[in-house]
Formats: sequence, structure tokens, C-alpha cells
Amino acid sequence: MRINELMSLVLDRTTELLPADLRGFTAHNRFVWLQLHYHNPNVHYEVWLTRKTGRIEIGLHFEGPREFSYRWAERLAAYMPEIQGRMGPQMELEEWTSSWCRIHQTVPYDPLSEALALEVAERLASTITILEPMVQRERSEVPQELEQTAPVRPYVNQRIS
Repeated sequence: MRINELMSLVLDRTTELLPADLRGFTAHNRFVWLQLHYHNPNVHYEVWLTRKTGRIEIGLHFEGPREFSYRWAERLAAYMPEIQGRMGPQMELEEWTSSWCRIHQTVPYDPLSEALALEVAERLASTITILEPMVQRERSEVPQELEQTAPVRPYVNQRIS
């Protein structure tokens, strides 16, 4: 199976698995990563294939200026016991770069197969189903000025589900 086939299958199956009220996302598929967002593209769910580590990351990313990303991480940190209780201890909240944070888990990369795509889709749908209500509850706690300072990166291959 090719990477683009795997990612397309992950997107299609994730959409099918999500409750109807969570299917209104915007998706961006760029070869080794797939991103889905609802409100601000800098707060997005991501599947990222990394050959270097041999892992596929599945998670929620906060990718804006430091204050923006850290505010989101701070708001969601309070939910980590619940998140880990529902999804397992492999879910981690971490600083990823000097300004980006994420809540994520990883699975082995190989072999690329329909079974792997379905496993990733199930994990992504579960991540969204559990975390997105928390994100929606906390959105009002991230000051509007921080939302506005987060530059939005341009994307291609946009798909609205």
C-alpha cells in the first residue's frame, strides 16, 4: 500500500467513525501527514508518518506562537487524567518545539496496510471524539487576542467533510 492510499483510507474511515456532529471538519492531506481542524487550523488533529522513527503519530496539535500553544496546553492539561483514563497511558501531553505542544500517541509505522489504516482511523476518531468536546469547552478560555496572533499557514488539497 502506498502512503497516499493509506492516508486517504484513514481520512475516509475516520469520517465514517465520527459522530455526525463531529464530521464538519476541514482536512489537509500532505503526503506524510493528515490534519483535521474545526475552528482554528493551528489547533488540529494530526496523523504523521515518520520513517525516521518508524512510528505514526496520532494526536491533537497546538501550533501557534508560544503563548497561544502553551495556553491551549495549559487548558487541556487538567483533562489529562481523564484522557489517559479513557485512552490509555500512552497519551502524552508534551512540548514539541519551543512554541508548539501536542497531546499524542504513536503506533508502529510498518507495514502499510489496510489493517494499519483502520487502526489509525479508529485511534484518530477516538482522539477526536474524546478531545474535541474538551477543546470546545476550553475555547472561551483562550483569549481572543491569542487566537488572532496565531498565523494560519496556507494549505492545499483542502477537503471539507
